[in-house]
Amino acid sequence: MQNKIKILGIIAVSLGALSAILCVLPYGLFLSLPTGFLGMITSTIYVYTDTKYQINTKKITPGIIGILLSSIPIILILVIIIMSRFK
Repeated sequence: MQNKIKILGIIAVSLGALSAILCVLPYGLFLSLPTGFLGMITSTIYVYTDTKYQINTKKITPGIIGILLSSIPIILILVIIIMSRFK
């Protein structure tokens, strides 16, 4: 079980990092949204499994890092919308 959760954590962080990197590219925001969605699902599965079986006792786990990285495209879109309202 620990090998599976370790692999799931690596996938969650890598999808979140890919989503965050794609936000910086000119038309990468359109690609980062689905990648961030997959990263969010993977991270949620990781956090659920980790909590259910109590594998990790750390406060900051790869699932939390994956959720934070996967939410960057949505935060960027919200910032763009809010900034366009004040122009």
